[in-house]
This record gives sequence, C-alpha cells and structure tokens, in this order.
Amino acid sequence: MRVRTALSAFAALAAVGLGGLGAAAPAAAAPGAASHQMAVQAADGLDVHRGKYFTLGGCQTAGQQGVDRGHWDRYQCAEGTFFWNLWTNR
Repeated sequence: MRVRTALSAFAALAAVGLGGLGAAAPAAAAPGAASHQMAVQAADGLDVHRGKYFTLGGCQTAGQQGVDRGHWDRYQCAEGTFFWNLWTNR
C-alpha cells in the first residue's frame, strides 16, 4: 500500500511540474551528447539554466529537441541532488 501511495504522490508531483519542472515529449536523444559535469557550465559557455528533470533521459530529450529546433547549439545535463539540470549555450 505504501508503494502505491508513494507512486501516486510521485505521479502527481510530475503532473503538476513544480517550480519549472517539466516533462519533455518523447524523442530520440543522441547518445553521449550530454555530459553531467556541473562545474564546467560557465567555462563551456553553457550558462543558461533551462529546467530540472526527474531523469537523465528526460533532460537529454529536452536538450536535443532544443538543438533540433534551433533554440541552442549545445546542451549539458548536470546531475543535481534530486534532479537533472539542463544547461544550454543560449
């Protein structure tokens, strides 16, 4: 019963999208296209924070979709305490 309650709470949190959290539409992410080295964002010119994602796959999907649409040229998914952070170059 606890697992079902926890999963329901997690699903509700994901649906609400608290504080800029978002779920990207499914798309193929380029393997190895993103690194999770948070300390090098500014040095690499990846200084725009785009959002937080529950999974690395969700972060990579959103990053690749931005590249495909021409919103930015490069992205990086940095591992945070509970979420993956998407950083871009513009």
